[in-house]
Amino acid sequence: MKKLFLILLSLAMITTILLVPAEEVIKIGGIGVLTGPNATYGLAVKNGADLYIEELNNAGGIDGKKVEVIWVDSQGDPAVGQQAYYRLVENDEVVAILGAVLTGVTNAVADAAVEDGIPMVSPSSTAYEVTTGRPNVFRTCFIDPFQSVMIARYMKSKNYKNVAALYDTGDDYSTGLYETFVDECGKLGLNIIATEAAAFEDVDFKAQLTNIKNANPEALFLPYYGAPAAHILKQADEIGLNVPFIGADGISSITDSISDTSLLTNVIYSDHYNYDAAGEVALQFLKGYEEKYGEPPTVAFSATAYDTALVLTEAIKIAGTTDFAAVVDAVKNIEVEGVTGVITFDDHNDPIKSAFFTTFDADGNKIFLERVDP
Repeated sequence: MKKLFLILLSLAMITTILLVPAEEVIKIGGIGVLTGPNATYGLAVKNGADLYIEELNNAGGIDGKKVEVIWVDSQGDPAVGQQAYYRLVENDEVVAILGAVLTGVTNAVADAAVEDGIPMVSPSSTAYEVTTGRPNVFRTCFIDPFQSVMIARYMKSKNYKNVAALYDTGDDYSTGLYETFVDECGKLGLNIIATEAAAFEDVDFKAQLTNIKNANPEALFLPYYGAPAAHILKQADEIGLNVPFIGADGISSITDSISDTSLLTNVIYSDHYNYDAAGEVALQFLKGYEEKYGEPPTVAFSATAYDTALVLTEAIKIAGTTDFAAVVDAVKNIEVEGVTGVITFDDHNDPIKSAFFTTFDADGNKIFLERVDP
């Protein structure tokens, strides 16, 4: 009899446990390149988004519900990124996608996201086509055509007349920047006197750089990410090519890949924001980032990812639900102040924002030059 009583008591306890609802968590899928040569960007995105979510949860979450970002490594591979999407949506039942990071991966993920209508916001995919024909896909970074136009105009404002360009034929980011740059130079009457191209993952650029040097340009447009840009800068120094190297946001991580930081004084690039020109929200972000990670962010995508997490969670608050269509509509009509400024979206689901031109000192510290408004 005693044995029967214990069995019944155990069953009653199990039933009670099952009837107690678990704490409801709002799950967001994070897709980023967290390993490999471009992990600098993915980890910057993860750090920025995680910081905002931690702050949000400490402040009570969304209507008392905690928010969790479930991260999956895309490895920089579009196919892997798309697989990550299906896993997050089907197995983890996420209500939104934060990411992806690289343009090629983001395009693959966005193709899948459009079929489901799930809200998706990338903090770093700057290629124009990412949001084209995809009403549920947004970004918090500015787009490549805008950067290229601003860079050409920046060169024109410095009274350069003859410039050169070196780009990567196997990278969508690089070729997209280059094509728009050429178009804007034509409109401005800026002469491109030398154009050189390299294949994806090339590490020897001396032949192209020698041809550029022989053309004697006043500046070189360099639409590369930080790691290959570091190789280019070192080899340019070795052959005596000493001109301003002007790139876009991808070059911002070059300090992680270069040993001789004195070469960086020749580098200028457009970025999503700069602390020296930023407002109170940005200063609070910087303080929180340093407290959490023990160092300031080195890549602006930490800031745009923080803003991405802000946009998604605020949209869920505004919608009052995690219904995909309702959250997408809330994102379309949102206006929030983030680290990179006041964020609203145009008809192409791109943010309306400024570009910040930045260089480095001989120790690799970033130096703000000027802000260019659209």
